[in-house]
Amino acid sequence: MFDLNLFAGVEGPSLPADDQVLLAADPDLTAGTPWAAAGFVVAPWLGAGPTGALRAGLAGLLRTALRRAGLDAPDDFDVAHYHRLIAGDQARHLAVIAHTKEYSLEELPVPAGLLEARVGALCGRPVQARNPHTREQVFHLRIVRPGRADHNPLHRDAWMPRYRGALNIYAPVAGSTAASSLSLVPGSHHWPESVVERTAAGALYHGAPYRVPGAKSSRVPLAAVRPHPGPDEVLVFSPYLLHGGAANHNEDATRISLEMRFWQA
Repeated sequence: MFDLNLFAGVEGPSLPADDQVLLAADPDLTAGTPWAAAGFVVAPWLGAGPTGALRAGLAGLLRTALRRAGLDAPDDFDVAHYHRLIAGDQARHLAVIAHTKEYSLEELPVPAGLLEARVGALCGRPVQARNPHTREQVFHLRIVRPGRADHNPLHRDAWMPRYRGALNIYAPVAGSTAASSLSLVPGSHHWPESVVERTAAGALYHGAPYRVPGAKSSRVPLAAVRPHPGPDEVLVFSPYLLHGGAANHNEDATRISLEMRFWQA
């Protein structure tokens, strides 16, 4: 566990609370797994070759996004030094995010089927990266600079209907450590909605608008943890878990991660 204020900076009108458990009415892709109670697992990823190719290819996509935003990012640029290149230029950072927030699966450096097969093996059922609600087939890169409020507010993805019934992955690309990786609240995927006060619509977080609602307070103490998969590992977790809200406390490394969702095939 770690000590931080998970609710700081979240603004927006609140949604009236009820005792509904969202996951009780939706497919639970953690059900029957050894990690069902916690709602997440850190596991070996695709194997050394494919994992290395994926990580290198994703770093290449970020370098391309930097170039499109007008920055000099040669092929050997260490993407963990992203914050050095961007410095405090928020407009330039947002220009990069415009390129990295959504890629089609055709741009994935390795076949999507490899990821589907591995996630399916971990949850014990066939899965697909195609969203049945929207027909989208996408992934994105999350970029969180040290000392900046680039991370999402604490939230459940399932507060957005298009992400219900899914399973999420977080795969490190660069700068992912115990001081920077994604935070989550184990077991919270089975909590009723009344436990946490949330915004009715997308939250304003540290002055920036987000599409996802944000958690504003909790009726119970939140024992958040930061699983930190190694370079050859992946974090798989339920989007019904409370997660997010944790800044990058690395001294000199931007955290870049692959984030992607899967649904039962």
